[in-house]
Amino acid sequence: MAAHADAPSAPGEPLMTLRVSRDSGRTWGRKKSYYARDCLPPLLNSTMPPCTCPRCRERR
Repeated sequence: MAAHADAPSAPGEPLMTLRVSRDSGRTWGRKKSYYARDCLPPLLNSTMPPCTCPRCRERR
């Protein structure tokens, strides 16, 4: 087993990378990566990243 397998990601590597589809996988949005150095807002729920659709924005 490699020594780095259990270590957190390297400084230049993303913690998470997402691509979102809003039409059941027919098309995909751009890839978005989140890094440890990013200043992310605190989580208000388990949704990551926080949803910015009109319906969810009205709830906040």
